[in-house]
Amino acid sequence: MAKNIRLIIFLTLISAPSYKAQIMVIKGAIVKFNAGAIVSSHGGTDVLDAATLTNDGTFKIFKNSTLPQSGNLLLNTASTANGNGFYLIEQDWINNAFFNANNSTVELFGNTQQFITSTNSTFTTFNNLVLTGNGSVNDRKKSLLNVDAFISVGGILTLNDRELETQVNDMVVLNPSINSVNNNNTFGSEGFVSSIAPGYLFRNTNSTNTYLFPVGSSAGTLRYRPLLITPKSASTEEYASRLNNFNPDNDGFFRIQNDGSFINLNDQFYHSIEQTNGTNNVNLEFFYVNAIDGDWSSTANWTGALWENMGDVSSGISGGFSSILKNDWPINSTISPYVLSNLGDEFTIPNVFTPNSDGVNDLFLIKAKNIAEFNLVIVNRWGNVVFETSDVTVSWDGKFKNVLCTEGTYFYKVIAKSNNKTEYKKQGFVSLQY
Repeated sequence: MAKNIRLIIFLTLISAPSYKAQIMVIKGAIVKFNAGAIVSSHGGTDVLDAATLTNDGTFKIFKNSTLPQSGNLLLNTASTANGNGFYLIEQDWINNAFFNANNSTVELFGNTQQFITSTNSTFTTFNNLVLTGNGSVNDRKKSLLNVDAFISVGGILTLNDRELETQVNDMVVLNPSINSVNNNNTFGSEGFVSSIAPGYLFRNTNSTNTYLFPVGSSAGTLRYRPLLITPKSASTEEYASRLNNFNPDNDGFFRIQNDGSFINLNDQFYHSIEQTNGTNNVNLEFFYVNAIDGDWSSTANWTGALWENMGDVSSGISGGFSSILKNDWPINSTISPYVLSNLGDEFTIPNVFTPNSDGVNDLFLIKAKNIAEFNLVIVNRWGNVVFETSDVTVSWDGKFKNVLCTEGTYFYKVIAKSNNKTEYKKQGFVSLQY
């Protein structure tokens, strides 16, 4: 009972004008804030010496002080914090002890850079973690310092328009709901998670819905380049992603080392993606900003020694972003780099064919790759159209209205555009022989 009396006196002191900038110290005591209670600390709070803090109300910690611990919540020396309430922290979250998140919400609302950290490598599992504030550049960041952090299986990570900087650490979202990570999606003001190797944003999945990985970077050119992962299975799986905001050459993934199918590969950034639990394929959708990043038509994956073409993809537009979607892709858990690319164009038109059904050169087929638009017209010597198609994969068998045309020379005209926006206008003659 004596401890409760001393606590009441202490809280009264710090709420008085002359004491409002002092640090609240809970030392060895058992303290509970009931539901509906609002408690404010205007200089910071230390929970020490096996103290227990149960917060079912709202606990606000401000930094109206020049003291070293100003605005921090420090859990230290075998102390415990728990409860289902709200923690509003203006400066750093320092957990050296035990935090039981229960159904609580922690909001980091400061306008200067804030840290989630520990001096003894204790990681924190949050329930709901909310990032707010008005700071810009570095003061926009809420940073993991020397520790990983987790969101519980029932919790939500709300980025708003802030940068969650994991540095070399991991942010692991255990909640498999597609709504367990959200951000402000106003173009140019998105919140994002930034990491440097080996740090990642991890997400657990258990459905075939689409999961947002809001990755970005403020190192150099500010980029929010999200990734969407759609698992092909509803089994329990885990994926990790990071945006590397620099030339992949810098990490030894040399763009010149490729399978020869590319005109160029993006030298501004690349994604790292890993599947850390599960073996099922996924759909991957990469986003970029055409005006800043350039125009891209394909994607490449580093296979251990070189960049290889990932095959057929589809392009799209969403808000201010362009996107490239690769369906049914097997993610390799140990080979993670992915980069935007442009494929080389192949456009080969034969000048003779022999539709005599001998199985050799029976078709007039234009060999083309990476073609987005296509139209072919073939006319005879009198200018009559004998064949026309808008499908680059369709060949002419030498027939008109199911009857073989006579031997001779025919005129063709091709208008096409590649995925790289290269336009082709070709015309010439082809000899039909038997």
